Amino acid sequence: MRKIASGLPGALTAAAAAAVVALTTAAPASAAAAAPADTAQPLAATDVRALTTVAQGYLQQRADSVTLAGARRLAPAVPEQATPTLRKTLGTEFAQLAEQGRAYEKASGGYSRAEVTVTPGKAERKGDKATLRLNEKTSLFYPNVRSADEPKAEEYALDHTLTFTRDAANGTWMLAEDRPDIGSGDVTTYNTPPRTEAPAQGLAKEDRRTGTSGTDRAAAGQNTAGSKPSLAAGYNYTAMVNYANKYWQHPNSAYRTYGNDCTNFVSQAMKAGGWQQKGSGFWDRKDKDKWYYGGHTWTTSYTWAGAENWYWFATKYSHRTRALSNVWQMGLGDVLQADWNRDNTIDHTMIVTGFHGTDEIYLTYHTTNTHNRKLTNLLAKYPHTWWYAHRT
Repeated sequence: MRKIASGLPGALTAAAAAAVVALTTAAPASAAAAAPADTAQPLAATDVRALTTVAQGYLQQRADSVTLAGARRLAPAVPEQATPTLRKTLGTEFAQLAEQGRAYEKASGGYSRAEVTVTPGKAERKGDKATLRLNEKTSLFYPNVRSADEPKAEEYALDHTLTFTRDAANGTWMLAEDRPDIGSGDVTTYNTPPRTEAPAQGLAKEDRRTGTSGTDRAAAGQNTAGSKPSLAAGYNYTAMVNYANKYWQHPNSAYRTYGNDCTNFVSQAMKAGGWQQKGSGFWDRKDKDKWYYGGHTWTTSYTWAGAENWYWFATKYSHRTRALSNVWQMGLGDVLQADWNRDNTIDHTMIVTGFHGTDEIYLTYHTTNTHNRKLTNLLAKYPHTWWYAHRT
């Protein structure tokens, strides 16, 4: 499974700038003398707070780049308190985010504003370098919310490791690197034959009427609001959606978290909605006709956490899902999968958690942990992807 790169963007505030200017080598002289230069030492609480302020300002500026205001800015605004090398890199990245923002504005109205909060974690210093781990929680608000039950924003959560270097001229700390934890480590995938059915159509906004009329939805077993009978096929779609809404940011501690966690997350939601596990233990785990979670990776089926493997179990072997010819036919609790580069291996799995009539579908997924992202925006960002839409 390869992830959707949706960790988005944040202008350094005056407070953030002041914090960096004020942040010098504040470690007590005795501590500095006692510790070798190459030995990592914890940062003082005051230093952690100052670096956290700088980090939040940077991430806010990054997120702002993809909003309507950022997309219309003539030149990207990059952090003042960053090294020259990073400022150059961020200038390019923020310009690309602004370009995405313009595409989102055209497709769906874009994002009206961004709101970023950060939670600091481990922080330490080694000589003239300091590192800070933190969790980012960002909300990208939609400008055109039309009803009380429609999602107000896309949300995502992402862990970062930020590196700061000390400026030799004035002793201040400068942001030097941001390494987001975007997941790694593919789940084992079967050697599978090419699929015979065509991918679902991912239509542009102006072409949605194909496959999205009330008649088409009724024929597909859902109404024009995108809902399905609460226990169609014996499954509870409300429970699936509630599970995804509850655990999109903080994974359920009853399960392992994988480096690429999207299909593990969706399998949990399906189980919450009534899918019965089939098989157990070591010997069943490679069977495409089995689907179950075990206490260890080697007692869990390949179909549980692998996107390509899940497809074969769900559609071909268990027939628990039915392939849809158009992504806009999906309803609440349905599943959308993506083959990003059209290599005939599915990379990513998502679940439908929101709807607005026939105009919009909202998807939730892990890696990167994301809540209520518009389908319109996914199609705008990934126009060449092969999509596989499942009626669950």
